[in-house]
Amino acid sequence: MEYGGRRRVSPRMENTIRYVFDQGRHDEHERLAAMERLWDPGTRAVIDALGIQPGWHCLEIGAGRGSIARWLAETVGPEGEVLATDISTLHLDGLAAPNLEVRRHDILSDPLPSAHFDLVHARLVMEHLGRRSLERAVSAVRPGGWLVLEDHDWGGALTHPHDEQMRQVFDAVARFMSRAGYDAAYGRRLVHELERAGLDDVAADGRVRVYRGASPATTFLRLSLESMAASLIASDELAYEDLSWALATLDDPDSVFLTPMIAAWGRKPERGGGDRAPGRR
Repeated sequence: MEYGGRRRVSPRMENTIRYVFDQGRHDEHERLAAMERLWDPGTRAVIDALGIQPGWHCLEIGAGRGSIARWLAETVGPEGEVLATDISTLHLDGLAAPNLEVRRHDILSDPLPSAHFDLVHARLVMEHLGRRSLERAVSAVRPGGWLVLEDHDWGGALTHPHDEQMRQVFDAVARFMSRAGYDAAYGRRLVHELERAGLDDVAADGRVRVYRGASPATTFLRLSLESMAASLIASDELAYEDLSWALATLDDPDSVFLTPMIAAWGRKPERGGGDRAPGRR
């Protein structure tokens, strides 16, 4: 497997695919909150543009702290429903609404309602878990419903002034995460992946967050690096000095970072004229 190349997942590797971040780590709640601050506005805009309506049934895969699940529940109203799933629900405590269910769930193995949801959404999940997770997400979408996936493309992660050392840090992190099944270039392949899954009306858009070091926006990247620090060093992908330098650069207000996100969406084909319209029961 090469960083930035087309990933081939063997049956043996399918058994090793896992999410690399420790859900029980002391600052994981803060890391997830920082992710929400970075990406929630764009996520809501994408889903709004698809015409989400009161009464829709929605599935949020990898719900994290639950900000998008909460917004979906408010948007679809009392006639709709939202199922928020994650491999750990530790950070979903307190997420409650009459039309919202929180469920501990492994998308790679645990059952989901089949062909049930008007909208299935996952952000920064499929890049870790790969094709099987995408296919299981598609199976949960009802005919005529939408699948929306959002994933990074780290080939477009940049700094200014350009620093080759930071590029090497990014690449080392991507190589390390790839051992657990992570695909650092998954974002650019989302269109083809959704088409291969048999969806119609597939389209995509990208957004880039631009932020200074030592700002609230760097928190997500800094805490992600810190979460993996011991494993990165033990793996020999990154020296302690390089990791320390990268963290210091993230805390330098003279540094500017560009982080890309790709959102792609597609509609499950209708079986025929008798299927219900979205949001109607």
